[in-house]
Amino acid sequence: MPLFICFCPDYPNSLSKRLSVREEHLALGRKDREAGTTVFGRAFIDPDTRDMAGSTLLYRYPSIEEAWRRIKADPYWTSGVWDQGKVEVKELPGMEGDDHLRVAKDL
Repeated sequence: MPLFICFCPDYPNSLSKRLSVREEHLALGRKDREAGTTVFGRAFIDPDTRDMAGSTLLYRYPSIEEAWRRIKADPYWTSGVWDQGKVEVKELPGMEGDDHLRVAKDL
């Protein structure tokens, strides 16, 4: 199944909103890991403030449209944490050994 990397920067000054819906976001991530669709997910840090400033996600879905549907269902999207005009979803080319990548729950 294809891999998609998602770069989801936050709107400026949205840390308090991010923290207010973080548990919902993490709960959805746990469901994704159980379903095998999340390979990796992590916040990235603003180098100046050292605060969380966005998310980088690696998903397995049959199509980029399904990856986008997942992004748009996330509490960070629906609550206005991620800067919707700057979110990027890109398909990664397949390589030998990709089928051996384990989902985050197995690491």
